[in-house]
Amino acid sequence: MPYIIGTSIPEEKVLVQSMCDIYGLGLSQSKNLCKKAGFGSDARGSDVTFLKGKVLENFAEATLLPFGADLRRFQNDRIYHLCNISTYRGSRHRKGLPVRGQRTHTNAKKRPLLKFNVK
Repeated sequence: MPYIIGTSIPEEKVLVQSMCDIYGLGLSQSKNLCKKAGFGSDARGSDVTFLKGKVLENFAEATLLPFGADLRRFQNDRIYHLCNISTYRGSRHRKGLPVRGQRTHTNAKKRPLLKFNVK
């Protein structure tokens, strides 16, 4: 099973679809990366060798957009910053409530209950 950018790629799945499993890569970006690396639209994960996997990683890292663990770290740092400067959005993140103005009177009642470590 090949690994690309820290994510395992299933051998039986279509490569374009399995590249979407990488956090931050969508279908159109994965199609473009596979086309640049020389894979067809029907290529499977079993077609990826070690060298072709490295080529895919190099093309992916050449893009300017963050993805994978870098994107997760970036988003968590922004949320941590909002909590540190005591913004309203940060307090909503901390409490586990909806952040972007969603209704809480009838919806979003289970989300705070699922959070165990509210700080």
